Amino acid sequence: MSDFRNTRLGVANAARLMDVRVTELKQAVRTEQPLHGVMPPRPIAHLGKAATEMYFNAGEVLNAADAMKAARRR
Repeated sequence: MSDFRNTRLGVANAARLMDVRVTELKQAVRTEQPLHGVMPPRPIAHLGKAATEMYFNAGEVLNAADAMKAARRR
């Protein structure tokens, strides 16, 4: 069984894990701006017919989610 942190996630699942809206995550990635005080994970690929679907490394998404939770507690 593979480690979950090494799998790739679509933008919807990444946003769900980070507890943000998909549009927020997409905007933060496109503008390279912090999302709730934390830099969003970088997409590992843009796939789909028009190369607009973002895919992320699950480990990076989880790290960003943990950092966002810590920032919210402060």
